[in-house]
Amino acid sequence: MSNINLTPGVLFFVFISLSISVMSLYVSRRYLPTKMKSAYLKSITALAAAVETKDSGTVGHAQRVAQLAVAVARRLDLQGHILERIEYAALLMDIGKANVPQAILNKKNPLTEAEWMMIQSHSGLGSEMVAAVPFLADLQGYILHHHEYWDGSGYPEGLQGEDIPLPSRILAVAADYDAMISQRPYHPHPMTHTEAINEIKRYLGTKYDPNVGKAFVEMMSESSMMDK
Repeated sequence: MSNINLTPGVLFFVFISLSISVMSLYVSRRYLPTKMKSAYLKSITALAAAVETKDSGTVGHAQRVAQLAVAVARRLDLQGHILERIEYAALLMDIGKANVPQAILNKKNPLTEAEWMMIQSHSGLGSEMVAAVPFLADLQGYILHHHEYWDGSGYPEGLQGEDIPLPSRILAVAADYDAMISQRPYHPHPMTHTEAINEIKRYLGTKYDPNVGKAFVEMMSESSMMDK
């Protein structure tokens, strides 16, 4: 297991995680009151926001990805508990960035190979963090593989096709779309909605699960038409 530097962000995560774990010992997940679920969600959302303050280009990214991911999951006929887990995974997918130096996250110039490896480590670090928390442990694989691509060109393990967990395939499309249309230090001129959708279409069956990508494109196209 990788050594995790206990930065203030990671310590905050540990505190929140322990609190969640203690509560989950006393309350059955099946009968968890709505107010308790809301408290969990607020805690996780606050944690995601705290990590995003390190990366000036990603503020609000996790919440937007969570909304998109849950919406496309519903379109794929996923129902019940899995929708909640996808939402939590989206909110926590970048938690490993708490251990990545802020200078690297906000670097405008091209990353060195070592810096890129540090960026890539965030999925594994995040996976290790949630694996240590009983209430969140089932999200481990979703977070570890959210940067995997359908053709095996992603990271950290180069998984292909349906070997990639379905929630991870959903997160990959939703996260990439939001990144494309968002301004980042290394990406000062974001794509338009149409350009981003065309980019996703271009990589259906290579980067993106063709069924997930198609559902996402259809959903976003319908949403765009409704906004006009």
